[in-house]
Amino acid sequence: MSRGRGRGAAIAAAVVLAVAGCGGGGDGGNGGEGGNGGEGGATFADRLTVTSADERVAHGLQAGRYRLTWDADCRPTISLTPADGGEAAYSATPSLKFVVVNGLAAGLYFVDLEGDDCGDWEISLTSI
Repeated sequence: MSRGRGRGAAIAAAVVLAVAGCGGGGDGGNGGEGGNGGEGGATFADRLTVTSADERVAHGLQAGRYRLTWDADCRPTISLTPADGGEAAYSATPSLKFVVVNGLAAGLYFVDLEGDDCGDWEISLTSI
C-alpha cells in the first residue's frame, strides 16, 4: 500500500512542478523597467513617470492603452511625441487630472508638459 502512495505523491509533485514551470514570468515593466525589446535595443515599458526635474529624453513605451495622470500648479498642455519626429500621438489640455490615451503604438516618445507658470510637475503613464 505504501508503494501506491509513493507513486501518487511522485505524480502529484510532478504535476505541481509542471504547473509552476508554465506560470507567468513575463517581461515586467515595473516602474519603467523591463518590458519588450524595442528599436535599437531600447526597452519598452508599460509604465513611466516623468517630472520637471528630468532631462528631456525619449522613453520607450509598449503598444496599448494608457492611463495618463498629471500633477502641476497650472492647466497644461500634455503631449506624447514620437522621438523620430512627426505628429504627436497625443496632445491635449485636459481638465481632469487623468485621461485615457488609446491606441498608442510601441515606440520611443518625448513626454512634454507646457503651460504658463507650471513650476514643478509630474506625468505618469500606466498601461491598462
